[in-house]
Amino acid sequence: MKRSCIIALLISFSAFSAVWAQSSDELARSGSVYSNLGIGIPMDLGSSSADGLGLTGVSFNESFVPGLANPAQWGQSVLAQGTAGATLQSFDARDNFGSSQNTVFTVNNFQLLLPLKKSKFGISVSLAPLTRSNFRVVQTTDFIQGSGAQADTVSFRSENRGDGGVNNLELGFGWRINSNISIGYAASLVFASVDNKVTTFFAQQGFQPVQFTLETSGLGFGNRFGTFFTFPGLFKENDMLSLGATLRLPVIFDAKRTQESDKQLGPTSVETVIIEDGPGLGSGDIELPMSLNAGATYHFSNKVSLSAEGLYEPWSDYASELDPQQQALMSDRYKMGVGVRFFPYIMNSDKFLSKFKYRFGVSYDSGHLELQNRNIETLMLNFGLGILSPNSRSSVDINVQYGFRGTTADNLVKENIWGVRLSLNLAELMFFRPKLQ
Repeated sequence: MKRSCIIALLISFSAFSAVWAQSSDELARSGSVYSNLGIGIPMDLGSSSADGLGLTGVSFNESFVPGLANPAQWGQSVLAQGTAGATLQSFDARDNFGSSQNTVFTVNNFQLLLPLKKSKFGISVSLAPLTRSNFRVVQTTDFIQGSGAQADTVSFRSENRGDGGVNNLELGFGWRINSNISIGYAASLVFASVDNKVTTFFAQQGFQPVQFTLETSGLGFGNRFGTFFTFPGLFKENDMLSLGATLRLPVIFDAKRTQESDKQLGPTSVETVIIEDGPGLGSGDIELPMSLNAGATYHFSNKVSLSAEGLYEPWSDYASELDPQQQALMSDRYKMGVGVRFFPYIMNSDKFLSKFKYRFGVSYDSGHLELQNRNIETLMLNFGLGILSPNSRSSVDINVQYGFRGTTADNLVKENIWGVRLSLNLAELMFFRPKLQ
């Protein structure tokens, strides 16, 4: 009997102040400094097979590797499948005043895909992030206290730590209408969980540190639609062209923000004070924009394929009644990428290097932010290695990425990004090995 895949995930994120400098005094457990604006950096729904190309996988369906990119592909599943993984990223951030190195470890999406009718109709349940915000920003400044001969300069240091974002709990289905056409739909519960811990330290004696936490939560509902087309034997006997597209409708959720701090009542007594009304506090709507994802994959054979995909999200439509001033920082997002997959294991060669799946790709992301009249762009190079199980259809995917985000011009931040993602894909007949009768 093969053990079942039971993996639970919890991911949280956040957003708060302006981005001009990242902490440079220590190794911080944080991610991109740009994730502290709005509701976090957008995350794309994809698969471990597409990660190695820097794409989502909306235009191709890899057997026994489930994916979230296109609900229409779920109807082509034969075996029950489950996937989950984790990512370790390193951010080398630099501006005109200093540099810092930051690392963040996150658990990725979880997905369970079940074929109610093999190669015809399947359902998927998943938990994945839509945005992610992990950051640590430190600013040092001073102010003048008093006047004339009594004037004194008071220096202080403010630290803002953020952790949180928007998560997507989704249930959907895929239906393979015939050998060429598939459609799909998914409904989701979208919930925000955002924490910003702000601490101010004073250099002079007589000033007590000031610390408070902004907690933002919200709940909404999402809808996604997908189509997938395949055209086998297009130019020769064993080639195929596949096309895919998805549309996620805008999501509006009710959000609430409170401020929580501890008040010292005595040497051993502390009272937690929660403030619900005030500037930037209270209740209000947050709207995430629609997302359109489409692409094409040409399979030269069952061993080699070439994919090109693009994604569009009008983040200029982003709206937040809690942070209306940040809406002006949002910009329409365009992401494009190309990638190649090479599967020599299909040839059943005895050579060691022929026993794996190989994936390569490059992607460009215009970003969803415009600061100082500059888009915060990202260029990523990607490589993926698929390791097959010798006794089943399960596999392990190791994906590596390296790229650049932002610029040091106009006092902004440039980040060099390294990332490693490890994913486990289980594919079995309801995760049980058939027994001989």
